[in-house]
Amino acid sequence: MKEEKQKVGQMRKREIREAAKKCFLNKGFQNTTMEDVITEIGMSRGGVYHHYASTNEMLKDLMLDGNNYRNSLISEYLKNNQGKDKYQQMGEILVDKSLADTDLMKLYALLLQAKNYNDDLEKLYRELKRKTTDELTLIAKQLGIKANIFRDGFLVNYINGLIVSSEVLGARKSYSKHKKYIKETMIQYIIDLEKNN
Repeated sequence: MKEEKQKVGQMRKREIREAAKKCFLNKGFQNTTMEDVITEIGMSRGGVYHHYASTNEMLKDLMLDGNNYRNSLISEYLKNNQGKDKYQQMGEILVDKSLADTDLMKLYALLLQAKNYNDDLEKLYRELKRKTTDELTLIAKQLGIKANIFRDGFLVNYINGLIVSSEVLGARKSYSKHKKYIKETMIQYIIDLEKNN
């Protein structure tokens, strides 16, 4: 009984997040209120507030959904590319992350733009950054890359710059067309770090 109730609760939370995602993408994160989400989902006010106290909490869970989705893609990639050059693998993983064209990536770009105006979002960004860099650092080590490739922040900033400009400037198509140059930049940076390590 308890397990069934938890499943229903998780399903409701997922439905609320989907409604919130729709609102965030249509109105922008800063302009979306709890009332907007309640109207979008058609659930009672109490039902929504039972699961989420704020749109910030919804955004956080959506970002964690995005991390889980990206991690599953990376696991699949690694399984299918065993034996490939470690730098090529890391470069492809990072470029694919940077140029992903998903609703969750669009939301992440909104977070990057809004975090300077909202302390909670800045805190969420730092938490996501730490979690993602820890996960990617582990992958780099599994591939045999000895340098801490995220230590100085260059790759994180480079990736975030690609994400924001893909969304805000509409540059994704151009980047995708020339992604070999982006990948080469990342790979060369990693190789140089290893040499100087």
